[in-house]
Amino acid sequence: MSRVIEQNRSPLVEQPLKTSAATGATLACMGLADSIPLMHGSQGCGAFAKVYLIQHFREPIPLQNTAIDHIAAVMGGDDNLAQALLLLCEQHQPRLLMIMTTGLTEMQGCDVTRVIREFRATYPQYQHIYIVPVSTPDFVGSMQSGFAAALESCVEQVLAAASNKSELPVTQSKQLNVFCSVALTSADLELLERYCHAFGFEPIILPNIAHSLDGHLAADDFSVTSTGGTTIEQLTRMQSSVASLVFGTSMNAAAGLLEKQCQIPSYPLGMAMGLAATDQLVLILSQLSKQAVPGWIARQRQRLQDAMLDTHFLLSASPMALALEPDAAEGYANLLSEVGAELKLVVTTMNSPALKRLKAERIVVGDLSDLEPDLAVFEMVVGNTHCANLCEPQVPVLRAGYPCHDQFGNSDVLQLGYEGARARLFAMANLFKSHHQDEVPVHVSAYRFGPEQTQTKSQ
Repeated sequence: MSRVIEQNRSPLVEQPLKTSAATGATLACMGLADSIPLMHGSQGCGAFAKVYLIQHFREPIPLQNTAIDHIAAVMGGDDNLAQALLLLCEQHQPRLLMIMTTGLTEMQGCDVTRVIREFRATYPQYQHIYIVPVSTPDFVGSMQSGFAAALESCVEQVLAAASNKSELPVTQSKQLNVFCSVALTSADLELLERYCHAFGFEPIILPNIAHSLDGHLAADDFSVTSTGGTTIEQLTRMQSSVASLVFGTSMNAAAGLLEKQCQIPSYPLGMAMGLAATDQLVLILSQLSKQAVPGWIARQRQRLQDAMLDTHFLLSASPMALALEPDAAEGYANLLSEVGAELKLVVTTMNSPALKRLKAERIVVGDLSDLEPDLAVFEMVVGNTHCANLCEPQVPVLRAGYPCHDQFGNSDVLQLGYEGARARLFAMANLFKSHHQDEVPVHVSAYRFGPEQTQTKSQ
């Protein structure tokens, strides 16, 4: 298998796969309790991200915007940002404000950190509100990198606040940090929490979209902040955990801050999709807790083994392609490799260390147009709704990644662990069966006769 990563340097993107980093940071903020994402840019930038996420999750997204107009674009947008901070702190009183930059304000050279410092000096009554700046220009990175940068900034700010205190945190032997990539769904996070509880651990999941974007019917008609997620108190307690479980290569930097400053060991687990990857997760939990693997987890492993046996007749040696962010591509590539599928092509949004580990014939950093030349070769593609619009009905597409807004329930699909791998294998096999075409057309004899001819002859 080749490990050469190709780079599509076309000056025109016809079928985009990449989404802006600011959209990823907005999603990360929605996994933090009582928070408000504030996009520092034009109203169009904020409207795009808001509609994009609402279509995928079918949930309200309280995204705010500094509304940079043509005058502020020339003269500077510092006043817009300061006024937005004051308005949100006065009227909504969030626990955390996350400020995401855009291509416009980054090209201006806006010093967001200075504006925040001046705001705090002018309005000391809002010192209790965390204000987290994140650099997410549209021309750098993707949704995955923006999501990861937002969480890294949160951890960095919490550690900076803790360094001002004289007392050292006491390690909690039954507390775990769980860093979750943008590729994980709310169902994945709930399963991770169940796995941790099975070994006696209390996990702090960052970010926890399972409490805010899991599709629950909220008690209030409208909320100006996120309706759940990782709390500020949990963020501050992360420095006293016994270990950090890291799901997704993009989360390594955030976990590395805790490892460097607080000596909390981190365990990179990829995406924990498939038999071997889940075995590694369960083994680490067992070693950390010094407990045996519960019977129900062993049972789920057996069920996955049976599912692999049932589906390998369809999936084995089948040529497939992926069109996903790097973290998600790593998880699905491992799962397909275990059932013997032939991964012909991986199209992704940005270069990542995870890509070098993929068992694929070709890896391209590009867009969906890179699928078109070889579309007739693939029997299935794993990708989002835009990918489905390009490939179907010629080639079936298993929905994964962002956005998936043409079907219900995609934001809550289980992918992780033994249960998730089993569900994804069944979904792939069912897609194959529903799109199966007979290689030899059915022959109808010229001498064939049916019941109606028989009745005529008898009369």
